[in-house]
Amino acid sequence: MTTFPNSPRLLKSALIWIDPLNPLASVVVFQYNSDTMTRRLEPRAVSSEGGCDEVFRPSGAPKETVTLKAE
Repeated sequence: MTTFPNSPRLLKSALIWIDPLNPLASVVVFQYNSDTMTRRLEPRAVSSEGGCDEVFRPSGAPKETVTLKAE
């Protein structure tokens, strides 16, 4: 099967919501252009308690933000 050479690369993905009170998961399947998706990681706030040895110790897992354009 041939495609247009300048067509964007599409990837398939899904959003899944799991509710402990409802055994059936809600699923939304979609395609997206990976060029319009961005992912950003931000470190959690550093605890101000403690001495100099804890200055660079994060207080938890990083905050992840995923942004994409959907139509």
